[in-house]
Order: sequence, then structure tokens, then C-alpha cells
Amino acid sequence: MSKLTRMLMVCMLCTSVEVSAASLFDFEASTPEGGWALSEVTTTNHKGKRSVAVIRQKFLGSEQRGDQIYYWLETEVDNFKIKKDKRKPDGEHIVMKVLVSQKAMDSDPANVVNNIQGFGKEIIMQMGDNPPMMISEGGALAGSLMKSMGIEVNYQFTEKGTETIDISAGQFKAKRVEGSGSTSSKILFKKIEVESQSVIWISKKVPFGIVKSENTDIINGKVQHSLTVLTEYGNSGAVTAITGEVIKMPF
Repeated sequence: MSKLTRMLMVCMLCTSVEVSAASLFDFEASTPEGGWALSEVTTTNHKGKRSVAVIRQKFLGSEQRGDQIYYWLETEVDNFKIKKDKRKPDGEHIVMKVLVSQKAMDSDPANVVNNIQGFGKEIIMQMGDNPPMMISEGGALAGSLMKSMGIEVNYQFTEKGTETIDISAGQFKAKRVEGSGSTSSKILFKKIEVESQSVIWISKKVPFGIVKSENTDIINGKVQHSLTVLTEYGNSGAVTAITGEVIKMPF
């Protein structure tokens, strides 16, 4: 398996899947160029062990290609194990920069934001100190990998009114959205079945929309809980974390 394929698989597995949610938020209205959002996802597994993923999402800018406008979106991920209430780095720093069409964002922004590797015309990925790698039509490759892994996704979401949410990033009047669904995949010879229940709070005042979410996942019969909380955000200043010369892959 090539390094690029491994990187794609890591990014697909570390990125949450939330689909069938086209009306959740207006990306263009809430996310200016240069906007960014920093969130922490705390996960507790069936044994009570905790881990944290620190995720930074960025809207780096737009560009015209032919008769279409495209957006550069980027996600950075750092994972940590929690031992005695202290964080210990777990794995390499991951950066994924993706070029997606404005049309895709207009039609289903929530789906694109949560599954950007599946929509990328170009994908640039970097893990740790490794050189960044770029492929064209990356969404097609990601889709092929998902198909080869037997990944099937089925989620539905329903709006449940508006609530006021107080978190460390501030107080927000947010739309409450509840959803449930399932994901199944086969990695090597192991089949993974996931049943999920989610509550998501969304504000149009925050880049990328999500201010808080609570998830309960049953993974092959074992219960896992996760809490996502927005910790910081801004409407300007986002810059790419990709460093070094980009290697174009011959796909």
C-alpha cells in the first residue's frame, strides 16, 4: 500500500461522517475567507478510556478555474491520549488541504465540510515531517477507496428548534439538530458496524457552523461517547499549515 493511500485512509478514518444535512447552515454566510474554527473532540470508549482530537478548520481562499469557482479548505488534526488527566500526543500531526467547488458548497455544505476528502478536485496531505503529497481528482480516489473498503453511510438529521449554548468560546443562539444513522466498512478482514445518535448545535455566527455536538456510537456492539466543543474561532487570519515542496502524485 502506498504512503498516499495510507494517508487517505487515515484522513477518512479520522474525519467524522455526517451526511444528508444540506440545510444545516449557510457556509458562505457564516464563513468568510480567512475564517477558522478550533474544536476539541473528547472521546470516551467502552472501557472508560479517554482521548482528545484537536481539530482546526480553515477557509483559506477561493480561485477561478475555467467557468467555476473553487474554495480551498483545510483541516489540521492532533490526537492525544488522556492519562491521569494529562494529554500525551498520539500519532503524527495531520494536515489535509482540499479544493472543492462552490457548487458543492451551495448544494450541501454540511456534507462537504465533514467529508471534504470525498469532494476534492485536488487534495494535498501532510503527516508529521513527511513531504506533502498532492493528487488531482482526489475525491474520485477517496470514493474508490471507500468503495473498496465497503464503506456504506446512511444518516438522517432533523431540526429541533433553537437553544442558547454557553461554551468556552462564548454564548451562542444555536440551531439544535438531532440525527441518527449507521456506517459499515470492511478494513482488511475486519467488518466494522457503527450505529450513531447525534445532537448538533449550529450557529451562523461561527465559521463552519458547529459550536457543539454530542455523539453516542455503538461500534461492533461497544458503546463510545464523544463531545465536540468549539474553543476558539475567527473571521480572518487563516493560513495553510502545509510546509515544504508539494509532490504531485501520478494519478
